[in-house]
Amino acid sequence: MMDHVPDPARFRAVSALLRGHAEADPDKVFLQSVDDGRSLTHAETLALCERFAGYFADRGLTPGDRILVLSENGLEQLALFFACLATGIAYCTINVEVNARHIPEMARRLDPRLVVWGNPDDTIDLGREAIALGALFDAASAHAPAGLPEIGEDGVAVIGFTSGTAAAPKGMIHNHGNYFWIADQTIDMWKLGPADRVLEYRSFSWPSTHMLTAMPMLATGGTILFARRFSHSRFFDWIAEYRPSMAIGVPTVVNMLLDGTDSAPAEAFAGVRFMSSSTAPLMVSQHERFERTYGIELMQLYGMSEGGVVAGNHVGERRIGSVGPPGLYQNLRIVDGDGRSAAPGEVGEIEIGGAQNASAYLLEGGEVVPIRGTRFKTGDLGYLDGDGFLHIAGRAKDVIIRGGVNIAPLEIDNALTRHADVSEAATIGVPDPIYGEAVVAYVAPRAGVSLSSRDLERHCGTLLPEFKRPREIFVRDSLPKNVSGKIDRAALRAEWGPG
Repeated sequence: MMDHVPDPARFRAVSALLRGHAEADPDKVFLQSVDDGRSLTHAETLALCERFAGYFADRGLTPGDRILVLSENGLEQLALFFACLATGIAYCTINVEVNARHIPEMARRLDPRLVVWGNPDDTIDLGREAIALGALFDAASAHAPAGLPEIGEDGVAVIGFTSGTAAAPKGMIHNHGNYFWIADQTIDMWKLGPADRVLEYRSFSWPSTHMLTAMPMLATGGTILFARRFSHSRFFDWIAEYRPSMAIGVPTVVNMLLDGTDSAPAEAFAGVRFMSSSTAPLMVSQHERFERTYGIELMQLYGMSEGGVVAGNHVGERRIGSVGPPGLYQNLRIVDGDGRSAAPGEVGEIEIGGAQNASAYLLEGGEVVPIRGTRFKTGDLGYLDGDGFLHIAGRAKDVIIRGGVNIAPLEIDNALTRHADVSEAATIGVPDPIYGEAVVAYVAPRAGVSLSSRDLERHCGTLLPEFKRPREIFVRDSLPKNVSGKIDRAALRAEWGPG
C-alpha cells in the first residue's frame, strides 16, 4: 500500500489566511449569527484577532499556552476561536451540557492558563484564573493591536474531547497541520469556494464543526452562518433570510424534517446546493425519502473526532448507501481479523493513518499518547465496493454472532426502515442458548401511524434470509439516543438484561 501525503508547501497559517481574505475582500461577511443578526467581515475579523494578540501578550500568554473555553455558540465564541488559532494559543473546548460532571477532571488534565465561561452563572471553581466571555471580548476589542505570528503545522490548534457518557472523555490534540488538511478534504469533496455560505447549528465545542465548517470557510474565504442550536421551527426561515449555499445535517435533523412530511414547497431549500449528513448512520430509505421530498442531494460522510473525514461523498457523485470514497491522505484499509487487507466487498475493520489524524490523545492525568504517524483501527466495520466507495456495516462491538455467522445490525436496520411507516430502527444481539446470540429489533413509527410486530415480521420476510430475520420486533414511540444523537444500542441491550 502506497501512503498518500499532502504537499507541505501548500500549507498556510491561519494568520496568513485571515490577512489574505481581509486584503482581497475586506467588506465581505465572514461570521454571521442567524439568531441575532450580528456579523463580522473579513477585515473586522482580522482586526479583532490583532487586538486579541495584543491583549494575550499583555496577559503573558504566548503560543502553545492553553485557554479553556466553556461556551455555547455565539459571535464572541467564534471570534475567540479564530483569535486563538491566529495567535498560536491552544483553543481547548468542552461541551458543558454533555460533559458537565467531567469538567473538573478535564480542566486538571488540560492545565489551562485561563478559563473562559460563556455563562458566568454556570461557573465552578476550577482552580484557574477565570473570566466571562463577554468581559474578555470587550477587553480585547478595546486593546491596542499586535502582529500575528505564522504558526506552523506542528503548533497545537485545538484540544477537544469525546462525549464520554460512561467513562472519562478522551482528549484529542489537533495541530494546525491536520486541521488544514481536513479542510482540504472538505473543500475537495464539497467543491467549496469563496461564494459558499454554510449553515451550521451544531456546537462549536465539537471538533466536527471546526472540520466541516470553520476551517473550510476560513480556507476558502466563504461565510459561516451559525445558530446557537438547531430549531425545527426556524430552520427554513434561516434559509429564506440568509440564503446558505449548503446546510450541515445529521440523521436526527433529517428525520425531524421528514417527520409527518411527504411533500415540501419547492422553495424550502431555495439556493441550497446540498445538505450533509454525518455523525450517525443514515438509513437508505430515509436518504431516498429526503431527496424525493425536498429535491436536494444529501451528502453522506463518515468521520472521527480524532481521525478527520475518513470518507465522504463528493458533490455530483454521491452514492446512496455509501459514505463515499476514502478521504484525502487517510490511506484507508479494510483489514480482516489477521490484519490482512480485505478484498473488495469483504467486510472488515476500517483502519486509517495519515495527515488528517490528530497528533495525540490526552488521557487522564495529562498523559499524551502520540497517534500521528501510526495506523489505528476506527472500531467500525465496513467494505469497499468495486468502485472504491466505502460502506459502513456497523460498530465492531455491535456485530451479532448467530451460530458462528456474523450479522451486521445496520443491514437489519436498513431492511426495517424500508417499511413505509418506520421512522427509526435499531437491532441488537441478545443471548440465545442454542445459537449464542439471537437477533432482536426495536422500531419507532412515523408520526401519526401505528405498526404491528406481525406486519414488520412479514416485511422482513421479503427482504432478509431466515437466519437474519429478527426473532422479536418491539414497537415503541421512540428509541433511546446518546448525547451525539446516535441510537443507543447499549441502552437497549441493558434494558434487555444481562447476558
